[in-house]
Amino acid sequence: MASVIASLHSIVHWPVKGGYNFVSGPLADITLATAFLGWLYLFLRHHNCHVDRCPRLAWHPHPVNGHPVCKKHHPDGHSITA
Repeated sequence: MASVIASLHSIVHWPVKGGYNFVSGPLADITLATAFLGWLYLFLRHHNCHVDRCPRLAWHPHPVNGHPVCKKHHPDGHSITA
């Protein structure tokens, strides 16, 4: 148990052993990757079809409620052109 606490202490207090390398290396990569994936998720979540479990991107507003729906779920989907 003491060895686990000692190793945890060395991980938590990383600036003692030159923490700059961690901050400018993997931590920066993890932060950028998380930010990009978060933005991508929010973009796709906002622009997907509002019909339940439809993953298609929605670009056509529904004439009744105004929510974006895909061409398949739009009432006039057969007449919508790209």
